[in-house]
Amino acid sequence: MRVDLLYALTNRSGQMSWHEVLEAARRHAIMADKIGFDGIWLGEHHFDADGVDACANPIMLATDLAARTERIRLGLAAVQLPLWHPVRLAEDLSMLDHFSGGRLEPAFARGIVDFEVMNINPAADRWSKGPETSEAIFEENFQALKAAMTMKSFNFKGERYTFPYPNQKYKHGFGAIENHNPVDHGCNTPDENGILSGLGIVPQPLQKPTPPMYVVTESMGGFMGAARRDIGAITWYPTGKGLKELFETYRNEVKTLHNRELALGERCAVLRLAFVAKTDAEARKVTEDAIDGFAKFVNYVRRANMWLDVDEDQNDPRFKEIPMFDLLMERDHLMIGSPDSVIERMTRLSRTHNVKHWLLQMGFPGIRNADLESSLELFGKEVLPALKSF
Repeated sequence: MRVDLLYALTNRSGQMSWHEVLEAARRHAIMADKIGFDGIWLGEHHFDADGVDACANPIMLATDLAARTERIRLGLAAVQLPLWHPVRLAEDLSMLDHFSGGRLEPAFARGIVDFEVMNINPAADRWSKGPETSEAIFEENFQALKAAMTMKSFNFKGERYTFPYPNQKYKHGFGAIENHNPVDHGCNTPDENGILSGLGIVPQPLQKPTPPMYVVTESMGGFMGAARRDIGAITWYPTGKGLKELFETYRNEVKTLHNRELALGERCAVLRLAFVAKTDAEARKVTEDAIDGFAKFVNYVRRANMWLDVDEDQNDPRFKEIPMFDLLMERDHLMIGSPDSVIERMTRLSRTHNVKHWLLQMGFPGIRNADLESSLELFGKEVLPALKSF
């Protein structure tokens, strides 16, 4: 079983400087590396004056953490793909893969907060104009990115981008290389008239053909898109029957499109909020207010029925009465409690849904650093060994 940490640069009290938040992230990444987590994942968010996740560039942060850690894999969940130039992103990711010694795993998404997306790339508006243009930008950027990372001499033509730029004469540098190292070194290719027909991306990734890539999604269409692109999927909100349906659809699509058999849940990761204390009561006491506030934020940017299973009715009166903590706990959204309780929940979902890859967010908004560090230490001592031997 693979167990990763999802990490957010939170500052809900507003009392820390951003540099203090950064220092905490560095400290916690080193802890996760030493404790035995397999990976640490970083998000991308902009204009985060509210202290939810003040990480505007996960690539730069992952580069910093790569130099401070030894073995832990470095995930990006998620790069908001419509906000990036695909060639610049391919170059940055490739360099990070080298900086980290081949530990990079990027995941991509379209962005979920409207004012983040609209103030950087308003063309990717999926709130007032519908999803079609946003999806088209995502798809074109992904295909250009993948081509840039894998083609020896990169060329691409889409609705928004054409590489190389048309009708450009290629001018060799003084003492130009005749025979390029084929391992991670692209080459510029002129045609018979000296016009560039292909670009050399330098460097290309250390991991071949690319680092493991994912899409972050909770929808059936998102899982089908991941299968079509032949990449993995990371999901947060689906649970119960809905989660199993997504896994089954992904497996069937990979079989149909790529003629490859996968186990249920293979190449799929599940994200959950997590926290470990000595007792269930103590874990609830530390986390319940933070859970309630974070769930309200998610309901605002997503929708209120995100937490329910596919056959549940959000208008059921019971859902208006039940505390948010209990609603989420009943539906296995929370891996929170004593070590034994967390082990039971995670291993049960591994049995019923074949979950083999977890992303656990322990430092969600509202959790103090001291409590996070206590949870990390207890998880590493009592929970992680049991999961690794499962």
